[in-house]
Amino acid sequence: MTSMNEDDFPKRQRAGPGKSSAVAQYTAKDFQLDVLGKLEETQAQLEAALELWRNDTRAARDERLLRFDGRTLVAVGAIALSLTGYVLQDARSSTKQGTDIETTKTRVTRLEQIAETNTEGRIRMEVELGELREGQDEIKRLINAHDRNVVEARHKDKAKP
Repeated sequence: MTSMNEDDFPKRQRAGPGKSSAVAQYTAKDFQLDVLGKLEETQAQLEAALELWRNDTRAARDERLLRFDGRTLVAVGAIALSLTGYVLQDARSSTKQGTDIETTKTRVTRLEQIAETNTEGRIRMEVELGELREGQDEIKRLINAHDRNVVEARHKDKAKP
């Protein structure tokens, strides 16, 4: 029965211009490819074992069956690890999405507060502008009344001999 260790996993190397090569991080995709490779090996060994099983004695079959069970457990364990990786990656994605949603909600709340403040300011300004217009209209009426009084007073002065 073979066991997996660090030597079973290839290390990738990157080299940029003017840089020494560095070992790249072993990613989930690399792990999945390794698991698929191990599964292919297991399948080939299974087919070979089945062929031998058809041609061997009962004792030999029992021995190979036990060896097959160990390899099967390793393969099932590798699949379980791969699925765990998917679950963890999904959990990280969900957490990031939750954080992004909360950040967006906070921003929207802040923008709504700013819009409300701007609306209140605009309403105050419109009220003040209305009061200014009323004041201007009052001043115009007073000026017009004054001008009429001045014109009437001149006419009265000219009419007196």
